[in-house]
Amino acid sequence: MLLPDDTSDHGPGDDDAQLSRSPGDGGALGRRWLAAMCALAVLCVAASVTAALMWRSSVRARERQTFQTAAADVSGRLETSLRRDTDFVRSVRAILSLQPNLTASGYGRWLSLLEDREGEPTGYGALIVKRVPAAELGSFQAQRNADPAFRTLVGGHLETVAASGRSHYCLLAGGSAALSYDPEVALLLQGDWCDPTSLIGGYAHNGTTRAQFTQAITDDGGYGVYSLTLSNADSLIIEVAAYRPGAALTSVAQRQAAVLGWVLGSFSTNSLMHAALAGAHDMTVSLYHANPGLGPEFIGRMEGGKAAHAFTDEATLHVDGTWIVKVTGAPALSGPSADIQAVAVFVGGMLASALLLALVLVLARSREHALAMVREKTGQLRHQALHDALTGLPNRVLALDRAEQMLARARRQQLPVAALYVDVDDFKDVNDSFGHAAGDELLRIVASRLESVVREGDTAARLGGDEFVVLVEGSTLDAGPELVAERLLEALRRPYDMRAEIGRELSLSASVGIAYGLRGTADELLREADIALYAAKAAGRNRFMLFHANMQSAVQDRLATQMDLIEALERDELFLLYRPTFDLQSERVAGVEALVRWRHPTRGTLAPREFLPIAEASGLSVAIGRWVLAEACRRAAGWHERGLPIGISVNVAARQLETDELVEHVAAALRDSGLEPRALTLEVSESALLGNPQGTGARLRQLAQLGVRIAIDDFGARYSALTSVHELPADAVKLDRALVDRIASSPRASALLQTFVAFGKTLALDTLAEGVEDHIGLAHAQREQCDRGHGFLFSRALDEHAIEAFLRAGARGAQAQAAGG
Repeated sequence: MLLPDDTSDHGPGDDDAQLSRSPGDGGALGRRWLAAMCALAVLCVAASVTAALMWRSSVRARERQTFQTAAADVSGRLETSLRRDTDFVRSVRAILSLQPNLTASGYGRWLSLLEDREGEPTGYGALIVKRVPAAELGSFQAQRNADPAFRTLVGGHLETVAASGRSHYCLLAGGSAALSYDPEVALLLQGDWCDPTSLIGGYAHNGTTRAQFTQAITDDGGYGVYSLTLSNADSLIIEVAAYRPGAALTSVAQRQAAVLGWVLGSFSTNSLMHAALAGAHDMTVSLYHANPGLGPEFIGRMEGGKAAHAFTDEATLHVDGTWIVKVTGAPALSGPSADIQAVAVFVGGMLASALLLALVLVLARSREHALAMVREKTGQLRHQALHDALTGLPNRVLALDRAEQMLARARRQQLPVAALYVDVDDFKDVNDSFGHAAGDELLRIVASRLESVVREGDTAARLGGDEFVVLVEGSTLDAGPELVAERLLEALRRPYDMRAEIGRELSLSASVGIAYGLRGTADELLREADIALYAAKAAGRNRFMLFHANMQSAVQDRLATQMDLIEALERDELFLLYRPTFDLQSERVAGVEALVRWRHPTRGTLAPREFLPIAEASGLSVAIGRWVLAEACRRAAGWHERGLPIGISVNVAARQLETDELVEHVAAALRDSGLEPRALTLEVSESALLGNPQGTGARLRQLAQLGVRIAIDDFGARYSALTSVHELPADAVKLDRALVDRIASSPRASALLQTFVAFGKTLALDTLAEGVEDHIGLAHAQREQCDRGHGFLFSRALDEHAIEAFLRAGARGAQAQAAGG
């Protein structure tokens, strides 16, 4: 389709009218354009400034959100550490409550267990202070001082407190040795916490005396927290009272009466902060705690870096009390700052504005230039719509259009025409083995070679996948389309340089289908070329075929057979015949092979060669193979139940080997029939093993794990399995029928038979000769020590009733022979 030429909307006299306009008109127009441009420039500047400010605000909002997320992580890690530390103190209190008479040695054992279980990276240790009645003061100190663990704790410096008229005394009962040398801890232990009214002075905490602080947490039952410098290190002290087990603790008086002592846990403030700031290098964290009845008290601070503190986040943690965490800092920037980004946006906006102004100026001054650009883009879009994006060749739409034009010229001028349908052989294997990138490169090379072969004026197009078409007419066909097809095949047989993609060259072939002469439509021409291509593929690939009328009927027959085959599965038209196999040395029945037949409602009984290739091409061979497996296993299991323990062989199609369902189908057939797995032999053709050796080998190994036997069928037909059969879980090989047929007339065939049998013996494989038709072939097979065989010399294939009678007769003959012997 041609685009219409652009036409102006003014008449012939408009040019003179333009010339007759006064200079003032041009000046007014220029001033209007200038005013419009200025207004546009102002709008662009305002838009750029607005965009820059909004961008900066957005970036700062994201920075704040990023900081808040990081701060939440810091608070979360700090909360986790505090929960672990308070859980440790709680555990020590529980030990003291459960064992009021706990010694320093016993506490040491408990402490080691707790440290192993809790894992305290921030802990220094813990002390237990016992509340001892005056009457028990002497005995408690004597028992305590005699404990080696206590001596280790205090470094051998034992002090004895003399009775001074008080009702109770507070004495160190156990703890970590690391705490006992610190003078601050010694100060804590000197005071009489048991009778606060008698204290004078003492350690002050947030304006509260030591006795008042301890009395407050004892009366409240909660946790007290404060900071100290122990051994020149900032420490967090968590203090809690322990009560007698089972005592009522609902009132202050009950708690005062039931108190056993106190637990003081000491934890490294620096380790606690360092763990909270893990990875947050530009943040500072500060920790506060509010004890019962008191305001927040500063616990510690750690700075993670020197960055400016742009944001602050405060969180309240409820971990056995109230903790306040303040995190300050700036988020880690993955790019320029908000101000720099805002400047970049402004500059970008100004550049875009300048471009916009230039574009408006260009559009205002050159309408024809703009229309030319539109026509150019339209042409590009039209080209993209009619050409293949991968190869650049015409696509199916354009190929059909050119074919229609070619046929129209042929009808007018009586020119010869032809369509050559080209398909790359085994292209799917390239995609599956080396990936789609390699496949795409291969298609580009194929397209280039096709273009190099066709004459200028002819058409090479890609129809889709690995299918191409070449349209030729006129003098190109003077010598016939076969010559063109030969040139195409020769070009496509040359090795493909794929070293950049897969590190090697590839050698592939192609098949060509030719439709020659006039047709009613382009669709008809390409359809007949496609039918010829299918015939070329069926004839062995790497060749061309010229369409003729009987191909059409063959395609229709094939489709009809395929449809009938689908219905055959539903109407139970398939049945099995059974071919006996014999031990060649004793000539006794050794097993049977199941052979599928089709009882067609109009065509009679069909042999496998008449429908199995169609089933294989359409994928129906998987369903047929599953039915054959189930029926053969069911029949063999019935023979076993009736005293005929005979094995059965079943052929496996190539399509079955390509799917993982095969293992499930075999397992289901064995399970449903109850047949012993070793009574079933699966026969796999040698050619089927070569399609996907790795996948096929894996499936055969899975089948072997089920316990079934594996036999390689048609062995020696291509001699290609000799190098890989030793890697497969094979139990037997079936020597190719053609080899057995030529034994008597061909010394080479006899030598090959001898080689293959010896090869099987070396690998401990049973050997079976196919098609033993006469006594000469039997004698050769017996002389070469072939294990088994079948053929018309022994028996033809029998139906289910005849084979059972045959097996029973053979069993009776064997019994009679054994009795006579």
